[in-house]
Amino acid sequence: MSSVHTTAYQRLVAAAAGLKVPDAVHRVATAAPQDPRPGQIWRAVWEDTIQLLLITTAGDDDTARAVPASFERYTDADTLLLPAPATTLEQPVALWWGLEATLPWCVLDRQVSELTSRPDTLTSRTLADTVTGAQWGSDTVLSAAAGEYRAVLTDHLEVLASAQWAPQGSGGLSQLFRDHDITAPQLAAELKLPPPLALAVWRGQQPLTAEQAATLAALLGWPATRFLDANPALPPAVVHELNRPLRRSQVKKLAAQYDETERAARLRAAYGIYTLAARDDNRTRPNWTARTDRYFELRLDQ
Repeated sequence: MSSVHTTAYQRLVAAAAGLKVPDAVHRVATAAPQDPRPGQIWRAVWEDTIQLLLITTAGDDDTARAVPASFERYTDADTLLLPAPATTLEQPVALWWGLEATLPWCVLDRQVSELTSRPDTLTSRTLADTVTGAQWGSDTVLSAAAGEYRAVLTDHLEVLASAQWAPQGSGGLSQLFRDHDITAPQLAAELKLPPPLALAVWRGQQPLTAEQAATLAALLGWPATRFLDANPALPPAVVHELNRPLRRSQVKKLAAQYDETERAARLRAAYGIYTLAARDDNRTRPNWTARTDRYFELRLDQ
């Protein structure tokens, strides 16, 4: 860990030890996660990367524009410093507007705070004009430590911006079975499926679940990903449901239950939710939110 990381962490631990968590922060942190909105401050997590972010714009395509936030003394000319009363954290916050980026919802882990007041359009200029005591960072040459810290934030944003989990789905499942002389009756027997559902899988009209892919992989000596990658593409509505922050805690529980990564757990959930369509009486207009709720209700240990 670099000296910047070490000292920053030590200061954060020392500050946390002597601070009472503001009531507003406690309410936000313990509330059920919802879709992100401008003016909220979130903790973003992807693999080993953790970063605080201010949401500036929430898109309708499962993405959001966000600015990295920190409690550090390091700044540059594009950093807007907010005084303690400006957020429910009740601590001064630095917003690195020069690093604003578009990020997928799937990296948003937990809302931790929000602005106490916000302009109708959230930009660096409107925030600087409306928040009493806001000021811009120094426009002088960065110190070596400040430059290193900015580089760390840049790396974090690159990791978060490139995060993805949903497979494209080649749709080649049927051809894979045909190429290796795997018949629908064999699928029915090995996967313990009723014949109509086995036929739908064999035709590539129905995806294999993670458990089914693992069964076939053990039988044939292939990696399970070979089957999952050949699945039909996931419906966008399924991907959207599992991108939503409110699903993050459910995905984490599923990952812990199966001792696997969050990405593997999302895939497990996605294909499991998709296969519920075969048992849904309303297949023409499926309620994906209800189906997702039902999947986690069935799969998660209570």
